[in-house]
Formats: sequence, structure tokens, C-alpha cells
Amino acid sequence: MALRGHVDWLTRQQMIGWAQDTSAPDTPVSLFVSVDGRVVGRCLADRPRDDLVREGIGHGRHGFDFAFPGGSLPALDRCTVTVRREGDGAVLPGSPRALDPITLFDEDLQERLARALVEPVDQDEAERRLTFLMDQVQRLRLAHADRHALPATAPNRRRALVIDTVMPATGRDAGSNAIRSHMRSLHRLGYAVTFVPTDLWADGAALEAEGITCCLHPWYATVEEVLCRHAGAFALVYLHRVDTAGRYMQLVRDTQRSARLVYSVADLHHLRTARQAEIEGRTDLAAYAEHLRLLELTAARTADAVITHSTHEAEILRRHVPSERVHVVPWAVSLRPTGVPIAERRGIAFIGGYAHRPNVDAAHFLIEAVLPELRARGFDAPCLLVGSDMPESLKELAAARSRVEAIGPVADLAAVFARVRLTVAPLAYGAGVKGKVLDSLAAGVPCVCTSAAAEGIALSEPLAGLVADTPAGLARSIVTLHEDADLHRACVEAGLAYVAEWLSEDQVDGAMRAALDLPTTVAAAGAP
Repeated sequence: MALRGHVDWLTRQQMIGWAQDTSAPDTPVSLFVSVDGRVVGRCLADRPRDDLVREGIGHGRHGFDFAFPGGSLPALDRCTVTVRREGDGAVLPGSPRALDPITLFDEDLQERLARALVEPVDQDEAERRLTFLMDQVQRLRLAHADRHALPATAPNRRRALVIDTVMPATGRDAGSNAIRSHMRSLHRLGYAVTFVPTDLWADGAALEAEGITCCLHPWYATVEEVLCRHAGAFALVYLHRVDTAGRYMQLVRDTQRSARLVYSVADLHHLRTARQAEIEGRTDLAAYAEHLRLLELTAARTADAVITHSTHEAEILRRHVPSERVHVVPWAVSLRPTGVPIAERRGIAFIGGYAHRPNVDAAHFLIEAVLPELRARGFDAPCLLVGSDMPESLKELAAARSRVEAIGPVADLAAVFARVRLTVAPLAYGAGVKGKVLDSLAAGVPCVCTSAAAEGIALSEPLAGLVADTPAGLARSIVTLHEDADLHRACVEAGLAYVAEWLSEDQVDGAMRAALDLPTTVAAAGAP
């Protein structure tokens, strides 16, 4: 009796094929299956197959689908599967078939897995397969996360975990520059640094290149998972900004019981919001400012140490927190004085990120109030507006004014500093230290500030004498500094001296060491 058919699909879980006895084409064929010579089961080739009908092979009810007992054949062993007709033992064409041990996630395995996933199945089977895949993905994710988040370090080297709301990007904003500087300081002080943002769908390549480990999707789903999976692993936890501290401070205490908890305020949000509420006459904003004040002071009182960049904000915090727990820690700013002579530069620039409301208000104030005063004094030099997220209304306002250029974002501020003689920071309100003021001073470009913009920066003379808050006062300082070469030179030297003295990496490390309560002569154990 002639037997025809084929083994179409073979995995360690399942075998699919067809069989027909040509002498009795309408009678189902009974088959038995053996693995390495041992019979493991029987099946009947009686399942309908549309492809067989299309090929003219009887009525098409010759298919079989055999599931191996126990759910799967051994994954690490080579197995030989044979299909025979029951009765005479005739071997089915395409049999025997060998399954090699599964040791690599190679193209063959990927192809077989993909074919299994696209096979039409009922809802229950689809859910079973999906559950299986999700379980395996979770196992792989957690295994990789364990290896990735806490790479091997020297036995006595301590670990630091830094948590922020976003992935920092150099040059984007002062907060980004500050936290990256502080992570570099922690690294220099001997800590193995791990960073996690509340938005884990971020690109951590830039930080990873500096030796900072990032906990991100898909290896982690939440900050909470990082803290819980690595309970007790960190000697230091650094929380940046009040919303981060409010969300995670208690969980840090619960999971990292021996860790020193540091809260970095970035700037006092309640102070900035209260000042905005006063200027705009908004009682709703004043109430929100009080809410923020309670959140920030609660976080400050709960932390082992509080970091601020501003001497002014340190004074405010010390009214509510023991003074020894409040530390002024600057961020490092590199000296990059422009090489373009002052005679080849002309005009002023306002630099800021316009997603930050105080900067938008300051730009409007500059164009609508300060520029008329400048023009009245015969000052017709160009005014540049530089920075990201500039609203269309501000671009339109700039276009309507003579010699005002809305530059927008730039890849490198050096190109801006090479064009102008000075920058302006006409902020009416705000909080913290203004990063663009420091960047300007470090480039050898003096900055004319309002008292709000200069707050927290210990400006010396003659820079301090240029601070003004009225349109007329700002215009007077701008014109004088722009036209007086000797004054300009003195301000350049004062700005560069301030940056060199107070914003060096050594200065940051010394202040950070005090905040972490480390000995003044040695770094954390295991420093590289």
C-alpha cells in the first residue's frame, strides 16, 4: 500500500503534516510518532487542509497536528523524530527529521518563532502564546536590568543614584548643566553613578559615554522599579527638583535605608512663582506658590542635605532647615573667552529658553520698554534674541522692530558671543542662578542684569554697578558698557575672574564633598 505525505512543520512542541494511503484515499491514515526510536504518541491524519484540495489530493481531509507529550522535547538535546503508518510501519515521506539543540537565537529559530506567531489560532491559544512571550520578555528584561544598572565595581566603591524629571542635555538649560556637572563631580569623588529620569523613554548615550549608567526603557518601567529591585544598593541618592523629591523621597527611605539622601532644589520654585504672582496680581498663582513652598520646605527638612546654587536661596532655606544641612554647590563652567576683538563686535544679545515663562516676559520687556530708551540715546546697534522654543508672537514682535533679530536656537553659543559686545538679562522675576549669565561671563562677554537676574551671583565691581531694574537704568548701563572700551575690559576681566574662582571643578568638588559629609582630604572609597 503506497503512502504519501510530508512533515511540513516540526518544532519541539508540535509537528504538522499530512498523510494519504493511495490505495484507500478516502480513509484516514493512523500514524505513530517516535522520538529517538521511542514511541511517544499516535495521531490520525483526518484534518481538513485547503491546500491539499487545491493540489487535487483527495477531499483534503488528510492533515495531522501532533503535540508532543509534556509540552516540549528537550531543548538542549538533539532529537530525531520519525512518523510511521500504524500497521506496517511505513515511514512517512519527509521523515525522519532531526532537531538540533537550541543553543543560539539564530535566524532559524527566529524564523520558526515568527511562523508560529502568525499561524491562525483561536482566542484562547492566542492569549496563551502572548502570555508565554510576555513572561519570557519579562525574564530577559529583568536579567538584563540586573546586569546593566549595577555593573561590577571595585568592592569598596560606593554607588550613587541620581533621579531627575528629564534626561539632561548639555546647553539646553541651567538645570541640565548643573546636574551633569554634579554627576561628574560624584564620579570624581569616587562614586559609581547611576542615573534614572522619570521619563524612561529617553536616550542615555551621552551620559553612558561619560561612564554614567542609565536605567531606561525597556530594561526598567519606572523609577519605583529601579529603587525596589536594587534595595540597599546605593550609598547616596540625589533627588533633583521638588517634584522628584515629593514623588520618591519616602520610597528612597524605605528601600535605601543606609543611603545619604540629598535634595537639590535646582531653584526654589515657590520663590519664582510668588514673584510672578505679585507682578501679575494673581491670587490663584499666589496660592499655588504657597503650596510649592510647603512641598519644598518639607522635602528640605526630610533630606540629609540640601543643595542650592544660589547664596540668596541658601539664606532662605537656613531659616527653616538647620544651617549645617544647607550647602551652596555651584556647577562647573568652563572658561571659553571669545577670540574676536571688541572692535569687530557690535550689539547686544538676550539668551534664554523660551519655554520658561520669565524669559518670554523678559524678551518682551527688552523690546517694548528698554529698546525705545536705547534708541532715544542714539544706540542703533543690533539686538539678538537667542534660544529655543521661541513663540511666534515674539518672532513677529521682533520682525516689526528695526535691528532686532530673532535668531532662535543655536548649536554653539560661541558664534553669538563672537558677534556681540555684551548680553542682557532683563528678568523681572525668577529664582536660582541664571545659567546664561554665567555662560556669558565665561565667554568674556559682560552681562547687564536686573537684580532678579543677578540674584545669587556674587558680582564684583564694575559688573555689580551695571545692575539696574528700570528701562532707563538698563539702557544707561548698556550704552555705557557698549561704548566705553576701558569699562568693557574691566568687566570682561571681572567676569572671567569670577568664573575661574567660583565655578571650577575643584570648587564644585569641594562643595559637593561638604554636602556628602566626606572627609576633606580624601574622596569616597574606591575612587578611580
